[in-house]
Amino acid sequence: MNTPRKDFIFIISAGVLLTLAVTVACLLDGISPELTPKWIKPIVLDEQAAGVEIPQLLASPKGIEYPATPRASLLDNIKDWLSLEENEDSWDYDLFTTIDVVWDPATKDYVPSRRKIEPLPPFGVALVNAEHPKYPYVLRSTMAGRSGKEEDREFSIENIATKEYFDRCKIKKPLSATVPITPLSYKSVKEKDAEGFTSTRNVLRLDDKQLGQVVEIDDIKPLEFPNKTDLYLASTSDPADTWVLHAVGDKFTYKGALYVVKGIDLDAKTVTVDKTFTPNPKKGKKTFTEALTVAAPIPVVKPISTSKTPLKK
Repeated sequence: MNTPRKDFIFIISAGVLLTLAVTVACLLDGISPELTPKWIKPIVLDEQAAGVEIPQLLASPKGIEYPATPRASLLDNIKDWLSLEENEDSWDYDLFTTIDVVWDPATKDYVPSRRKIEPLPPFGVALVNAEHPKYPYVLRSTMAGRSGKEEDREFSIENIATKEYFDRCKIKKPLSATVPITPLSYKSVKEKDAEGFTSTRNVLRLDDKQLGQVVEIDDIKPLEFPNKTDLYLASTSDPADTWVLHAVGDKFTYKGALYVVKGIDLDAKTVTVDKTFTPNPKKGKKTFTEALTVAAPIPVVKPISTSKTPLKK
């Protein structure tokens, strides 16, 4: 248990020990400087003594010498700050005056309110058509041969792309010497429509060496390939420049801009395209998205015929 007497003895003992330590240090410093501890630095009164006691003060500076820079002069007439007339981007401001900015939806960026908004160039391309590709050959008619045998049956086939007709075609004989397409077999299929009426569909199987597969055509409508897509795009400034794309991700470059297909909606005849280009060299590239739709055909208005009014006698 601590008592006031014990605390007093502890304080007296600490003071005696501190006094003894200071006395010993002073005696050692007075008797021989060599006995002075190294961590005790002497009091330096002049520069000469400082150099002796601390040799680092006399050492040369280390590192790379900092290059000298000439002092700026107000008489140089150097124009390092653009005036209002010289700053074509209108990013001008006075001291302690902020810049008034507005959002430009065309460039998708903030611009100074003083700047004249310049419209972006046209998107550049238009969608001409979007559809599943069609097989160009269609069966137009068929008739039995003179012998009455099925192998002597004759067919009339049209290339709807080139408007070329192939008449009197027969089974297992190429359409022509330059067209490697050979009819393989024929069948007549009876079908019922939604209203219950029965119709006959003539089906002809073809071995198309150019396409590399066997297809079936009929005399109702052209054959479509539902697993493929054809997107026909053309330049709005020069319709002679055209592109045929097939899937999302297909791309092409036109007049410094990169066009990329981002979405396809065949039912709506719409294709979403990204255009990436540099409208302002100081701002870098930007991407603009537009949904291209096939233009609806202009309806032909027929003149309304009016009955002539008979002349009164």
